[in-house]
Amino acid sequence: MHGSSGHSFDGLFARAQSGDKDAWEELFRQCYPKVIRVVRRRLNQPMRSLYDSADFASDVWRSLLAKSDRFDFPNIHSLLAFLEKAATQKVIDEHRKLHSQKRDQTRTMSLDAAPEGFSVGMQVPSTDPTPSQYAVANEGWQRVNERLDESHRRVLEMARQGYSTREISETVGWSMRKVQRALKELGDAWDSDEGSGS
Repeated sequence: MHGSSGHSFDGLFARAQSGDKDAWEELFRQCYPKVIRVVRRRLNQPMRSLYDSADFASDVWRSLLAKSDRFDFPNIHSLLAFLEKAATQKVIDEHRKLHSQKRDQTRTMSLDAAPEGFSVGMQVPSTDPTPSQYAVANEGWQRVNERLDESHRRVLEMARQGYSTREISETVGWSMRKVQRALKELGDAWDSDEGSGS
């Protein structure tokens, strides 16, 4: 941005500070690509495998938005100088942090690659229940379910399917309080069955 085009952006930051959404969008459109370029120039090869340039640029932009009332940039050039310096500093700080942890980059392994280098990759452990946990839960559910009348079975089944207390109460014609009480009793019965170690 040189010459007259630079002048058209003078005062844009002041407008953005005062809450002008269009001014913020224009500043972002003009500055963000330049900040990304600064970050890419500063990131060394090992860091590129760990970080995305956009993360640093977005971080700089968020900082500017959060503290915009503390700044005064008379023109786009002064704003860009600030953003570029902030982006450079963030990359330097992260680089120092990596080194202070004495992190050996050669031992960092992608989750996409197996140690042997095959494309099968490492499997991240699932948080889903195991088949045996499903079996135990189903046995417990069957045991409790067998002792119930039709209305209680319906309440339990709907709760199991994720219906809200209000939806269950409307379906079975009970008050919400009665549904909550029934579910608590069913839960207590389930717990006592589990504790008895069938």
